Amino acid sequence: MSIGAMMAVIVVAVIMALSLKSRNPEISSLISVAICISIIGLCVSRIGTIIDTISTIARYINIDSSYMLILLKLIGIAYICEFASGISKDAGYSAVASQIELTGKITMLMVSLPVLMQVVETILGMM
Repeated sequence: MSIGAMMAVIVVAVIMALSLKSRNPEISSLISVAICISIIGLCVSRIGTIIDTISTIARYINIDSSYMLILLKLIGIAYICEFASGISKDAGYSAVASQIELTGKITMLMVSLPVLMQVVETILGMM
């Protein structure tokens, strides 16, 4: 499905969810979750292209593949946390959304520590 058609379906679903929100909030919430899952599906279908492009770039600049894996993990963590935070905010749980965002940031920092250590080692090697 093209991006234009997908966005049209999403806009119709959002309008439907908004119109049902006052009368039937449960159905409205289910429609909202279905919209989010559809958008995630659209994104996941394009991940292969992104991975291929990143792999090509890594081959051009002769970078260790473990760093590219870390980059992909960081991107994945960011998107997953943003998705979960957005759903929590829409459901009215902004405190939970804030904690999800904090957990995502700490996890991203933890995953990126090997890169930071390599930078520190490189700097120390130059001294």
